[in-house]
Amino acid sequence: MLRTLLVVLLSFHISFAQQKSKPILFHFSVTPGISTNGIHGSDKTNVFSINFTSGYTGGTQFLEFGLISNANERETHGLQFAGLSNITGINAFKGLSKKEIEVKYKSGFAVNLSGAQFSGLFNYVLSDTYGMQASGGMNYTGNAFFGFQLAGLSNIVKKYSFGFQLAGISNVSYESMDGAQLAFISNYTNGGLYGFQMSLFNTAGFIEGRNGYDNKDPTAIQIGLFNHAKDHMNGYQVGLINISGRMQGTQIGLINIYKRGKETGTKDGTSIGLLNIGMFGHLSLYSNELFTLTVEFSTGTLKNGRILKSHKNKYVLNSIIYSSQPNNIIDRNATWGLGYAIRKYFYKRSDLPGRNEFWFYAYGLQLQQLDTKEKKFTKDLNLISKPELILGSRLHPKLLNVYVFTSLSWNTHFFHSQKESNANKVISLTHWPGLSVGVHIH
Repeated sequence: MLRTLLVVLLSFHISFAQQKSKPILFHFSVTPGISTNGIHGSDKTNVFSINFTSGYTGGTQFLEFGLISNANERETHGLQFAGLSNITGINAFKGLSKKEIEVKYKSGFAVNLSGAQFSGLFNYVLSDTYGMQASGGMNYTGNAFFGFQLAGLSNIVKKYSFGFQLAGISNVSYESMDGAQLAFISNYTNGGLYGFQMSLFNTAGFIEGRNGYDNKDPTAIQIGLFNHAKDHMNGYQVGLINISGRMQGTQIGLINIYKRGKETGTKDGTSIGLLNIGMFGHLSLYSNELFTLTVEFSTGTLKNGRILKSHKNKYVLNSIIYSSQPNNIIDRNATWGLGYAIRKYFYKRSDLPGRNEFWFYAYGLQLQQLDTKEKKFTKDLNLISKPELILGSRLHPKLLNVYVFTSLSWNTHFFHSQKESNANKVISLTHWPGLSVGVHIH
């Protein structure tokens, strides 16, 4: 905000210095054409302008107030207050053909706002905005925006933004967003996100961040129900559904969809969620002290597959777990269980035929809710937490995808208990070492 204030103050200085004619100190208007500037006031610049209904003038240097609307053909410097709308750049191309307008733009023509607009319904700036736009309806900037936009409905910037957009429904900054967008429904940029988006639906052309290869840009983040980065995602996505192109950042959600990178020497990111569509991890079958049969489906990311000098392939995998057929070695009165695990796997690399990824080790955390009635979820807390250490190997070099493994864990059982019939339920804990033995297809 300090940078924005300095830009605004500098623009005031330049504006006064470049004035060809002395601005009019005070202007009063009943309606456009009935004012102290006469019938044709579009060639006048005012320091103070008061419009009883609506005003139409060349420009404003300090303050403009209108019960209904304010409209300036040229630049606005200072403050505009209107009951309905403020417009900077109205009729800027009157009488010009399309080709003449293009020539005018190429010559460097611009109609900017340096200051702030406040209105009940609509604020409009033809070119750049340096400062603030606040409206109960919509704010629009036709080129670049530097500052803060606040709208009851939506904010729109046709090119790039450096600042903050806050809206009740949606924010748009078409070419890039270097700052923050907060809205209830949606945020959008077709270019790069170098900051923060938070709404139900967030879309960016790409997301930059320090997770990218040889990239020093600030790390950007999307938080919402649905997050989408079209090209690549080097920052963070946190939501129910996350979708990205090439992904070197971090996705946290229920469903994560991503594409793996291609450039040698670059790493892929991390997806944390129930279902991660981009790379298959493994399918496991195993037994432990609680259940005879547990099925585990794993998805995630291979972090360093394109790092040629690494001695191990590193995977971050998320597993959906289903257990049945209780064996009652340790009786927990459970008939089935549903759980989730996140683990980091290290598979040994080798150039020898049949020896690549021959053995692995892993560590992680598994959570599983035990259910006491068949085909029904238990309402009470009946949760097992188990840190794990896993060791596994192929049985033979020709069995390229089949591994046997064993897992050591320390189990903590959190469950509701009721010692007396009239007493409230309390959370109780029990602990024991665990062992799992099984096979997985990787």
